[in-house]
Amino acid sequence: MTDTVPTTEMPASAPSSTGEIDLAIAVAAVAIGTARRAAERCPSAENAQRLADAVAAVDALLDRRLAAAA
Repeated sequence: MTDTVPTTEMPASAPSSTGEIDLAIAVAAVAIGTARRAAERCPSAENAQRLADAVAAVDALLDRRLAAAA
């Protein structure tokens, strides 16, 4: 059995209000923790990629949040 994390790709419709963005950031941060634990328990290229994807998703959401606050 492969230890993997569900996908962390951005949804088709990105959040628009700051409240929705904040919620998406919180959920994505949990996904980072899950991906990190999976990568620690079962180091693999797939889990490393999922961790990188989760971090990239949070980075993109933080950029949107900063832009929305400006």
